[in-house]
Amino acid sequence: MDIQTIRERVQTGNYLVKSHAILHAEKEGFEVKHIVEAILNGRIIEEYHEDQRTLICGRSTLLENVVVYLHVVCEYADPIYIEFVTAYIPDENQWQFPPFKRQRHQRR
Repeated sequence: MDIQTIRERVQTGNYLVKSHAILHAEKEGFEVKHIVEAILNGRIIEEYHEDQRTLICGRSTLLENVVVYLHVVCEYADPIYIEFVTAYIPDENQWQFPPFKRQRHQRR
């Protein structure tokens, strides 16, 4: 699935939000509108073909002076809808900045 097809589905309202995504949003202080914003300006950073899912990273404005990156796992198994499986603010210990690539941890 390409990012443009995902964006088109989101722009036309053809998306569903799973409870896990809502729980993360509430816990981390963002809303569904921020997930949508991140998808519309984000890019695919990982693909999970066997699960028909993709990880998108995009910026979202939480408050006037507060911009964050969000990670959104989208499932595209349905021919019409995109499902937001989960969404979260990426952990800076696991992701480089900007959080498009996982950290490489050095062995000691």
